[in-house]
Amino acid sequence: MRTLKVQGKGRVTAEPEIVILKFDLAAKSNRYEEALRSLSAKTDGLLLGLKSAGLQREQLKTSDFVVRTTSKYHDGKSHFTGFKAEHEFIIELPFSKQKLQEVLRHLAVEKIGAEIGMSFTVRDKEALRKKAMARAVELARENAEVLASAANVKLGSLVQMEYGWSEIHVYDRNATMLCEAQFPADYDPDIEPRDVSAEDNVTLVFEILD
Repeated sequence: MRTLKVQGKGRVTAEPEIVILKFDLAAKSNRYEEALRSLSAKTDGLLLGLKSAGLQREQLKTSDFVVRTTSKYHDGKSHFTGFKAEHEFIIELPFSKQKLQEVLRHLAVEKIGAEIGMSFTVRDKEALRKKAMARAVELARENAEVLASAANVKLGSLVQMEYGWSEIHVYDRNATMLCEAQFPADYDPDIEPRDVSAEDNVTLVFEILD
């Protein structure tokens, strides 16, 4: 039996529905308790800014917390320089350009000095993956039909499908900004994220008819 083996690469996109904000707070001091107090003050500022933007404390979750010593290498030795306390928070919100601007504006007022990461995604990644799978199959069949026509042969039934060798990739969109003391409180960043995309590959084998 003669066969034709073709590959299809499906790519689909969707507008972002969710923004995940990640806040990296950090404080340094040569005294342990002072590092913690400074970090706590920044955390209070973060909470106050979010509350001013109409968000609830329960929405903010800790993703990482660490207190470690810091050192400096000099004359072949490591010298203790103090302590660094770090607290990482995340909050997930329905994506709205206006709401995001409001949140960032209120955080700027508090001058918390946080690095803010923004990740834009969709609610149902599985649905987007399935659309990419279906599109990959459609394109593979279209490619087979084009090749069969060009070779002046008839395309028969599907005899084999090869799939599952690699994970479907969903590409979120990311951005980062530093909310420092110099950040102007009346500045509204014009953030317009690209569409979220998903890609998948499939290989189809068709019978070639005489």
